[in-house]
Amino acid sequence: MASPRPTQADVRAAVVEVASRWQDPDHPRRADAVAATLAAPNRFTAEAVAFAVNQQMSLLTPEALTAWASRTWAAAPLTVGVLNAGNVPLAGLQDALAVLLAGHHYLGTVSSKSPALLPAFLSEVREHLPVLPVRFVEAATLFAEAEAVIATGSDETADRVAAQCEAHGIPPARRLLRGHRFGVAVIDGQESDDEREMLAEDALLHEGYGCRNVALIWAPAGLAPDPYLDAFAAFRSVFPVHPDLPGALRMQQAFLEATGQPHAYGEGLEFLLSRGAPEPQRPGHVRWVEYEDLDEVNRWLHEHAGRIQIVVARDGLRARLAAGDRLEPLGMAQRPALDWRPDGVDTMAFLAQLSRDEDEAAG
Repeated sequence: MASPRPTQADVRAAVVEVASRWQDPDHPRRADAVAATLAAPNRFTAEAVAFAVNQQMSLLTPEALTAWASRTWAAAPLTVGVLNAGNVPLAGLQDALAVLLAGHHYLGTVSSKSPALLPAFLSEVREHLPVLPVRFVEAATLFAEAEAVIATGSDETADRVAAQCEAHGIPPARRLLRGHRFGVAVIDGQESDDEREMLAEDALLHEGYGCRNVALIWAPAGLAPDPYLDAFAAFRSVFPVHPDLPGALRMQQAFLEATGQPHAYGEGLEFLLSRGAPEPQRPGHVRWVEYEDLDEVNRWLHEHAGRIQIVVARDGLRARLAAGDRLEPLGMAQRPALDWRPDGVDTMAFLAQLSRDEDEAAG
């Protein structure tokens, strides 16, 4: 006899219950998962992990989950394999919840860089709702069992996943593959002190490893970066740099020095900012790009739309930028909404279409 399926309301209620517990930093399951995460081979800090967990738990309210959840509940659920990135803490939570709220079965992998947070959270949800279809497996098992795949990583990772999907008979319509993206900020010198601090968070939190991290700052030609550098330094006093990042930035700073490229950096190389062409640098190294007018910026944003995850700017400037639904306020790069669309693709719509296709085939 098949196990009973949870309803969408069951899933929402269990997630909300566990999220309320995880808002407490001393909740034992959260504390143990955080400790294991900080011991893993990554560049996470205690402050950044706390920020990420708190931010995501704050989103998981009954109202938000109800508004976001797919209106298409799979009558014939598929096993959806999700290969999770480990670039930021708790990466993959949105994908997991989307799969479950669409009525599918979740089959996930975890990165060695972040092996504990997502499994611990979903394990506790499953304790509250034992029939929840959640498993974590190795990648080989995932491809052997998955009927659809969601994967996040580099462009090279996306190519490898596509090849594995092809080898295992998973058609393109059942793949949601995300490649490398980055965030962009556009400033005009009218930013307030608070807005400059928000920009610092957008650029420096998670040491620049997030796909929404601001990697490029477009600034008017001749604008002095000093107030923004002060904001970066102030941010580092609240969110200390991971001990490994300064060493990673040292060679880049030495190269900039040797080649005479204008740059600035925080005391102890807590961050690195260089002036130059609009090309993303390594994580933790932010590029300051000068523009003569916003038409120049808008042309570049249009030409490189496929590489950009998010564009942030102050309220009075966003109306003059041509970046569509990728535009968000300063301070939102590390605070994505529950229904945000990585790479411009609506995850819930993708899963709902899987449900419709399968239901039609079953009918």
